[in-house]
Amino acid sequence: MVHTPRTSPAPLELIKHGSRWTRRFHAILNGSQKGDWATLNAKRVLRTALRDLAYGKCVYCEGALDAQVYLQVDHYVPKVLAPDLAFEWTNLLPVCQICNSTKGNQDHRNILLKPDDEDPEPYFWLHPDTGRLEPHPRLDDIQAHRAVETIRLCDLQRPALCTKRVEMMTRVLDWLAHADRSDSEWERLSNPRQEYKFVLRHVLETREQRVLAESDRSRFRKTI
Repeated sequence: MVHTPRTSPAPLELIKHGSRWTRRFHAILNGSQKGDWATLNAKRVLRTALRDLAYGKCVYCEGALDAQVYLQVDHYVPKVLAPDLAFEWTNLLPVCQICNSTKGNQDHRNILLKPDDEDPEPYFWLHPDTGRLEPHPRLDDIQAHRAVETIRLCDLQRPALCTKRVEMMTRVLDWLAHADRSDSEWERLSNPRQEYKFVLRHVLETREQRVLAESDRSRFRKTI
């Protein structure tokens, strides 16, 4: 999980129809109307606008959202707990199905890290052998609790994710080990759409390659 600043305004259709969509959702909750929380058109509008927020990746696990892993709309504050925020632009995030269903409607009381508002990177450490996320050793108790709860809420220790993190660590370490580091490989690694940016930056930071880590962050920010 990395910082994904929300630089784009709410889509015009959301601004225009958000109030009506919210009233419809209230009617569904109170049983006076049937249907999904949002119409197909509303979902299309939201998904199209949210796709670029994290360069086509899930904001929580950083896995690619593509034809195989469909983008879902997450409500940072669950919509059933705060119906008025169901179509609030700043409450919506692009996520994968696993993170979305795992998080579900749990009332996290803002303990869950919100990557568009804050930088999650300082909260985590990466186990070099297993790829498991851990609270950064420099965190205080409150910060460590937020890191642990974020991992739990989105199931960020699932085996497939840990395996992919290890693969990414290996890839970065192999590139660093070469005396004549391939520019083409760095171009691929630093591409904002590359998965698991946290892993890339973590390896660079721990190998005293902070200039490269900051270069990657800068490219991520500038091209949003």
